[in-house]
Amino acid sequence: MEAWFISDIHIKTMQERNSEILLRFLHSLTEKNPQDVHLFLLGDIFDLWIGGHAFFVKKFQPLVDAIQALKDSGGKITYIEGNHDVHIDRFWTDEVGIEVCVEPQYYVLNGLTVRVEHGDLINQDDKAYLRLRSVIRHPAIEAIGHLIPGAVWEQVGAYAAKKSRVRSQQYRTKNENRLIEMIRKHAPRAYLEKSFDVIISGHMHVVDDCEIQVGDRKIRSINLGSWYGASVQVLKLSGQNMEWVTL
Repeated sequence: MEAWFISDIHIKTMQERNSEILLRFLHSLTEKNPQDVHLFLLGDIFDLWIGGHAFFVKKFQPLVDAIQALKDSGGKITYIEGNHDVHIDRFWTDEVGIEVCVEPQYYVLNGLTVRVEHGDLINQDDKAYLRLRSVIRHPAIEAIGHLIPGAVWEQVGAYAAKKSRVRSQQYRTKNENRLIEMIRKHAPRAYLEKSFDVIISGHMHVVDDCEIQVGDRKIRSINLGSWYGASVQVLKLSGQNMEWVTL
């Protein structure tokens, strides 16, 4: 069985480079041995997708069709919601039939226990975001999210992104070492919740891959980074071997 892990593509339109790369990647998985594939989408695949609105389905229809084709061909797909794609089970589970989760999940893959998560709980010092996350995840807010038209969410999201994207990128560039330190501190903290061999996350937009000693165990901590760079890498598990693959 092959497992593939991707996150933080932040697709805005079907005309951009990363949409084309993702489409080719999905088609390649479907054309080989899809019944032996487990694809993990670890959040923020789209720059904005809220609820089950047909607006977003139509906007990203080629990618929706490609994911549907992989699933229908026997591939297994797990979608962990990020902070840009929220309450999406109304469509992705109910209509497409793929597994959607919010909190960290554990899977035994080829004999390895792997914890997968979006990664937005890594920075425990960001109290403002943690409060916002708890509000967004509240059932009452979810109900409202399904009622507000998708086109309205698109306008709200575009406004918010315009204000925050440049600031966030500048912060990540200046604080890359601090972000890596957060990722590596999170791994043993997560291990105390439940043991694992590998922890895989996204959200931080920083690629990091290291071994960490926890008691008498060595665990592997991997953050997938983002697709904003000049080249795109995804993580592949084949057997018990984890490797980076350039698309």
